[in-house]
Amino acid sequence: MNDKQIWQTIALDLKRAANLLYANRRQQAKYFLDEAREIYETQKETEKERIARKLVVFEGNPEDILLGSSIILGRI
Repeated sequence: MNDKQIWQTIALDLKRAANLLYANRRQQAKYFLDEAREIYETQKETEKERIARKLVVFEGNPEDILLGSSIILGRI
């Protein structure tokens, strides 16, 4: 996968997780959050700073998670 596809995958996983958390399906949401976090951690530090800038969260409020997904999609 190229860099754009990797970031799209992270954003999609975050979006899925936020929707599942909102539907109170925590186990499925945890799977997507873990996958997104794992892929995110493989990205270069400069790329993370350029795209995410500490605005991507992998736990907590579904709206915050969804916001991180939107930020990623807006910057790729």
